[in-house]
Amino acid sequence: MSSAAFSETLQFVTNVKLQELEKRRQAFSQHASRVLIDAQKHDNDLIEKVTTLVQGITSWSGFRISNGNLNLDNIQRWLHQATLDPGFPRSLLESWAQKLTDRINQENTQYDYAKLFGNLLTDWLTVSSQSIGTTNTQADQNMATGNQDDSEKLNSTDTMEQKKQLESIIFREREIDVHGLEAYLEDLFSDKDAQEALIALRVRLATFGDTLRRTTINEYDMEWCIKSLLAADLLSDAKQTILKEFAQNPVIIKELASVLNMQLSSLQTWHWPEDGVPAEPRKAINGKIRFYLDGEILTSLFLQYIGIKWSIEFKAALLQFRSSRAWVLPPSNLSKVDVARSEIFLNSTNFPDSIEQRRRTFQQSHYFMCQLPNSVDCFNNYDDVDEDDENQLRFDTPVELKQSLLHILCTDVLLNRALHNQCTVVRTDLEWFGPSLAHQSILTILTFFGVSQPDLQFIEAFLACPLKFTGSMNSYLADPAAYKSTPADSPRIRQRGTPVAHSLSVFCGEAVLFVMDYAVNRKTNGIFLYRIHDDFWFLDSQSTRCAQAWKTMNDFADLAGLKFNQMKTGSVHVGEKDQLHADLPQGDIHWGLLKMDATSGGKFVIDLAMVDEHVVEMQRQLTATNSIFAWVQAYIKYMTFFIRNFGSAAKVYGRAHIDGVIDALVRIHNKLFPNTKGNIVMALAASLEEKFGVTSIPVGWYFWPTAAGGLQILELAKTWERNDYENAKRLWEDGTTFNQVIQQQQYVAQISATDPFFSFEEFIKCREERSMRWVNAFDTLLTRPIPVHLNSTPETMAALSIISDGIEAFGSSVSETWQGLTFYWKWLISLHHEEMIKKYGSLLIVEPTSIPVGMVAVFRNSRTRWEQ
Repeated sequence: MSSAAFSETLQFVTNVKLQELEKRRQAFSQHASRVLIDAQKHDNDLIEKVTTLVQGITSWSGFRISNGNLNLDNIQRWLHQATLDPGFPRSLLESWAQKLTDRINQENTQYDYAKLFGNLLTDWLTVSSQSIGTTNTQADQNMATGNQDDSEKLNSTDTMEQKKQLESIIFREREIDVHGLEAYLEDLFSDKDAQEALIALRVRLATFGDTLRRTTINEYDMEWCIKSLLAADLLSDAKQTILKEFAQNPVIIKELASVLNMQLSSLQTWHWPEDGVPAEPRKAINGKIRFYLDGEILTSLFLQYIGIKWSIEFKAALLQFRSSRAWVLPPSNLSKVDVARSEIFLNSTNFPDSIEQRRRTFQQSHYFMCQLPNSVDCFNNYDDVDEDDENQLRFDTPVELKQSLLHILCTDVLLNRALHNQCTVVRTDLEWFGPSLAHQSILTILTFFGVSQPDLQFIEAFLACPLKFTGSMNSYLADPAAYKSTPADSPRIRQRGTPVAHSLSVFCGEAVLFVMDYAVNRKTNGIFLYRIHDDFWFLDSQSTRCAQAWKTMNDFADLAGLKFNQMKTGSVHVGEKDQLHADLPQGDIHWGLLKMDATSGGKFVIDLAMVDEHVVEMQRQLTATNSIFAWVQAYIKYMTFFIRNFGSAAKVYGRAHIDGVIDALVRIHNKLFPNTKGNIVMALAASLEEKFGVTSIPVGWYFWPTAAGGLQILELAKTWERNDYENAKRLWEDGTTFNQVIQQQQYVAQISATDPFFSFEEFIKCREERSMRWVNAFDTLLTRPIPVHLNSTPETMAALSIISDGIEAFGSSVSETWQGLTFYWKWLISLHHEEMIKKYGSLLIVEPTSIPVGMVAVFRNSRTRWEQ
C-alpha cells in the first residue's frame, strides 16, 4: 500500500468513527434531556426523582461512576428502604439527586468534548498537506535529539545558495597529497607497540572482508537490516511504508535475502544504476536543505547490510587496538617511589577506583567511536529508564549521549579547578564534513588499515555515486510534492563526500577521524578527544597540552582535506592564569543554547540572545500553522528542543542552572504570548473560542493526554581531605601503620618506621589516581536530581481504578496504576483531578474507544513541515 493510499484509508476510518460518535452524541443529548425533564417533574417526590435518574443512567450503556461514594446498585437497594422507612434522611436523597444529575450532565459534557476533539482532528486532516503513515523525518529527529547544528542556527537560509554550495563541493574533486598522508600514517604508527597493534588490525580487517563476501544472509539478518534502515530515515515516505509491509511478510523477507546474497557474491563488481540516483531534498528545522539519495529499496538494504557489518567489525577491531599498548594512557602524577611511599604511609595497597579510571571507562565504553554500533541488536527500541537509575548518567540514545558528555565536561572542569587551579577547554567541529570528505583520504586510510582490494573497489564504487538533482530548487520551495515529477538533470558522478544517512558513510567518516583521535592521543601523551561524529571536545589542566592537541588536529586536517568550522570553534581558560594560550582558537564555546562563561569559573549559562533568535523563528512557525493540532505539534517540538538544549539537570550545575532554565522558559512564553502575559492556556483558549465557539475549558484539558481526549501540551569542600591526612599522620606516628606485609615497598621507597610522615603536598598527589574521597565527589557531581514523586490520595486512586484500562492513555497499566505513572502524569493528575472529575465525571475526558486513537498516534508521530 502506498503512503497516499495509507493516508486515505486512515482518513476514511477516522471520518466513519467521527460520524458514529456524532450520532451517539445527538442520541445521548436527547436521552439526557428527557431524563432530566422527567426527573424535574418529581421535585416534590425525591424517591421518584432519584429512581428516574438511576434508570436514566443504567439504561444508557457506557456510564462510568468515578465518585467512590456513589454506587448505583447500593442506591437502588437504599431506595427500596426509603419507600418503607418514613425516617429515611431527606438530605441523603437530595444529595443523590444532585450527584446523579451532575453525572448525566458530565456525560453530556464528555460527548461535547468528544465532538470538539473530532473537530480538531478533522480540522488538522483538512488543512494538512503533509504525508502521514511514516515516522518522524530527519528534521524532526534533529529537533528531538537536540542536534547542535540545529540549536546554533535556526533562522531560514537561502536554499538556492545551499544547493549551489553543495554542488560546488561534491562535484569537484579534492586533491590531496596521498604520499604525504601515507608518510604521516607510517610515522604515526611507527613505534613498536603501534606496529604490533596495526598488524593485528590489518589481519583482522582483511580476514573479515574475505569472510563477509562468503557470508549467507538469512531472515534474521533481514529483520535487523530493515529495522536499522528505517531508523536511519533514509528512504522516502512511500518506500518506508512499503518496507514496513515487507517486514510483515516472511515470504518477501526470504526473497529479499536471496537477492541480497546474489549481490554479495559479486560485491567486487557492484555499481550504482547507470541512469543515476535521484537526490531528494529535505528541509531541516535549521533551514538547511539536505539531499538524501532516493535509491531503490533493494539497493538501500544491501548497502545498509554491508555498512552495518563493517561498522560493527571496525569498532570491535579499534577497541582491541585501544586496549593495546599502542594507545597512550595519560601520564601519572605518581612515580614508582610516590606509589611505594603512599602505600607504606597509608598502610594500604588496595585502591579499587579512581577519577582517572572513571574517565577511562566513560571514554572507552561510550565516546570512543560512538557513532559505530556495537551489535545488530542496538537497533531495537530503547527501554524506558529504570527508576532506580534515574539519577545516573545515561548513554543509550543520541540525546543522552550528548547530555552526559556535558555533565562529564562540567565535572572535569570543576575538578581541574579544584585540584590544579586551572583548566582549558576547546570545542570545534568540521565544516561540511560529510559532503567534503576527500575520496582519496578515505581510500588511502582504509588501505593503510588493511582493507582488501575487493572491498576497496566496492567502497570506491559506493563513493562515486551518479547523482540526479530533480528539477530546480524553486520548484521544490513552491511544491515539494510536485518537485519529484519534474524532469531530472543528467546524472553527475560524485567526486567528493559521502551520501547522507548511509551506514557506509558513517563507517568511512569514522575511519578517517580515528586517525585524528589517535594522533592527538599519541602527540599529547594521552589527551582524549570526546567526539560525537565530527563534534570535538577536549580539556586539560595544562593549556600547553591543549595547544599541542589543536596543532595535531590541524596538521591532520590539512593532509586529509578537512576544514574546521570557525563559527563553532572556540576555547576557554579558567583558573589562576586567565590568559588563553596563544596557539588556541579564539571564540565562544557553545553547547546547544548554553555558553561557557570563563568569568564564572567555566560554568555554562543560557545564551539569551541566541534564545531570542529562536523565539522569533518559533513565532513565525506557529503563525504559519493552520490548525490547532498542528500548532500544538509545532509548540511541543520547539519546547522539547529548548529544554533539551538548556541541558538536563545535574548536581554539577547547581540550583542556579535550574533557576536559569525556568527564567528562560518564562521569557520565551512572555515573548510568544504578550497579549496573555505568557499564558499559553489563555492564548489557546482564545483560538478555540474564535474557531469553534468553545468556552470555559478546564485548565487540565490542555495538558491531558490526547488519547484521553485532551490537547497534551507537554510541558564541595576540602576540609575532609585535611582531616584524612591528619588521621593518617597520627596513625603513622603511633606506629600503627608500619605494616610488615607491605615492607617490600621499602626497597623502592627506602622508608623505615622511624621516618617522619610524608607531607600534605605529597599526600594530595594521589587525588585523581588513588583517592576514593575524590572519586566519590566525581560521582556525586555527575548524578542527576531525582524528581520527588507525589503521594497518591484515596481520591486519585479511586479515580484511577474507575477508568480501568483507560489509564493506558497516561502511560500506565491496570496492574501498575499510580506506580506506573511517570512523575509528569502524577503531578498533573494530582493537580487537576478534582477539576477534571467535576467537569467530566472521570479522568477520561472522552472514552478512548469513541475517538480515532489510531489517528492520534499518527498525529503525534507525523512529520512537521516547517515554513520556508
